[in-house]
Amino acid sequence: MLVVELWLSFLYASYNGAMVVALTEVMPAEVRTAGFSLAYSLATALFGGFTPVASMWLIHVTGDKAAPGIWISGSAVCGLIGTWLVFRARPSDERPTEDN
Repeated sequence: MLVVELWLSFLYASYNGAMVVALTEVMPAEVRTAGFSLAYSLATALFGGFTPVASMWLIHVTGDKAAPGIWISGSAVCGLIGTWLVFRARPSDERPTEDN
C-alpha cells in the first residue's frame, strides 16, 4: 500500500508542479497573483466541490459503483482541452526569441 501511495503522490507532484508554473506563465505580470488564485480556486471549487454530488448521482442513475470514473474522465478531458487551448501554436511574432 505504501508503494501505491508513493506512486500516486509522485504522479500528483508531477502534474501539480507543472500546473503551477504553467498557470503563472500564461498570466500577465500585473494580474498574475489574482489570475492564478482565481483560476485555481474556481477549478478546485467546481470539480472538487461537485465531485461527491456528481459521483452519487452517477451511481444512482447508472447503478454502477464505478460510474464516478465518468466524472473523473470528464474533468480530465476538460483539463486536456484547456491545456490545448492555452498552449496551442502561437503566431511567430509572439514566440520568444533568443534575445529575450
